[in-house]
Amino acid sequence: MNQDIVNLLKAAVECSIFIEPADPGLTYQEILEVGQRAGYQSGEVGDAALQAGERSSSNKFITDAMTRQTWAIYFKEEPDYRNFAAFDFVVSQLNDRVRADGMRNAQIDRKIVVERAIAGGLSRNDIEAAITYQVLAGQLTEKDGVLRFAHNTGVRPLPSETHEQMGQAHRAPMRRDTRARAYPIVKDIIERRSDGRPQQVEPLDAFAEQLDKLQYGAFRLWWKQTVGELRRSDPNSSPVSVCVLAAALVEGALTFVVRHARNLNLGVFRSKDFDGAPRTWKIDDLVSSAASGSETAIFDVPTKNQAEILVKTRQRIHAGRMLAEFPSGVPDLRPEEARHAKNTAELVVRRILDWLEKYPPT
Repeated sequence: MNQDIVNLLKAAVECSIFIEPADPGLTYQEILEVGQRAGYQSGEVGDAALQAGERSSSNKFITDAMTRQTWAIYFKEEPDYRNFAAFDFVVSQLNDRVRADGMRNAQIDRKIVVERAIAGGLSRNDIEAAITYQVLAGQLTEKDGVLRFAHNTGVRPLPSETHEQMGQAHRAPMRRDTRARAYPIVKDIIERRSDGRPQQVEPLDAFAEQLDKLQYGAFRLWWKQTVGELRRSDPNSSPVSVCVLAAALVEGALTFVVRHARNLNLGVFRSKDFDGAPRTWKIDDLVSSAASGSETAIFDVPTKNQAEILVKTRQRIHAGRMLAEFPSGVPDLRPEEARHAKNTAELVVRRILDWLEKYPPT
């Protein structure tokens, strides 16, 4: 097991507490995305995920219990996303209840703590993160929105005091480079849950989300199967398969946006070639027309050129074309051409997604 990946995923799940404290954790797909965006392969990320955490009640991955227990020590760390003013506020509120009601009866409603903290100048996110972090660390318990100290030990020292003591014992902050690496990735993933952007950052995955909006939801399975087969295909051992599958995705993505473009009366896809049934459309015409329409065009010139190279490579599935273009025999397809095909499919679909942001389906 690659421990570097495990550590990265653990850091990513921890970061989610500070970014979305009311709903901490990451789904399995989000875990995979973190690893892939950090440069790892999906298989090794999936294997590492089994050791990076455990399932929460909301079916998200959350940091394992043993790791969470170490959070209560409050080491000096760099970077550090804990706001100790917020941590202190939570503990001080419960300390007040201990003094007033006794340690066995001390409790307070989470919502009251949050609203008091906000009134005192703390941000909602920081106070929610402080509560969630301490609950997960086993310092607090929460049941039906009511907070209590996890153990009946009376009034507790403030977290900032413990933090300062640890700083005196260990002068140099502990470097958390994997946390710094994971934080911006996790922030982007969580923000995409609700800001209107596709939830998948990879273009081939993100386009599947657009099919429902384009009224082609019935083709999500076909799209995902084709994407999956493309990713499993090795450019070195199966270059023809890679090129054919990549071209199929390019042709499919363009086909699925023709009706939308024509309904909006844009300059793109206005050719009479697209007046007939989709079965009569040709990939060459789809690519060419995607670059037409002036400011409403989907492709710029470099993208059009890359797509045309892929189309030419893909034509080797037509024996008639090969006889016409290569009468003395078709040249061998090299692995680098297959890799180019994969990259082109991602480039083309990304351009289509950008275009759909500019002209969104209603």
